[in-house]
Amino acid sequence: MKRLSILGLFVFSFFQVLAQPNLPENGHVYTAEEIPKVHISIDADSLEDLYLEENWYSDHEYPASFVFETSSQIDEISVVGFRFRGNTSRDKIKKSFKVSFNTFVQGQKYFGLEKLNLNAEVNDPAMMRSRLCWELFNNLGVPAPRSNHVEVYVNGDYYGLYLNTEHIDEEFCELRFGSQGGNLYKCSY
Repeated sequence: MKRLSILGLFVFSFFQVLAQPNLPENGHVYTAEEIPKVHISIDADSLEDLYLEENWYSDHEYPASFVFETSSQIDEISVVGFRFRGNTSRDKIKKSFKVSFNTFVQGQKYFGLEKLNLNAEVNDPAMMRSRLCWELFNNLGVPAPRSNHVEVYVNGDYYGLYLNTEHIDEEFCELRFGSQGGNLYKCSY
């Protein structure tokens, strides 16, 4: 009986290793070595329209340009989609943003990503809870989004420190599980 238990444990462990997801490195976009800068340039009328209270909960994306700046590299994408994001945070003073790389240019990606979530983290004064949680999950082998802090500038104005959090979508699943198949659920408020 003891021999069977050891064999069973070995077989279970073997299949657990095979079932483990691939946990990607942070790479350029989610670097922990420095705080990158994200520059968004958007038409002034579009920005004004985005901030109208009646538009806060709209998912309409406005054309904008995107620059991601680190000490070693500056990348620019001339046309991206830009909008507010979040379910319960859109009425806050500091807004969260979504940058979509393929809204206006089909198939366009940035380092394999279709979207960036720039979270204002308005409910966390330390702006660390989510990032620490995602890092803990990843350290334990649980698939979780990559994240880092970034400084956000819109039309040259400093909007503050944000949490750049990986969008959980088909690319997230493909990168971690090698497939876009299966169920992907989204919690909505």
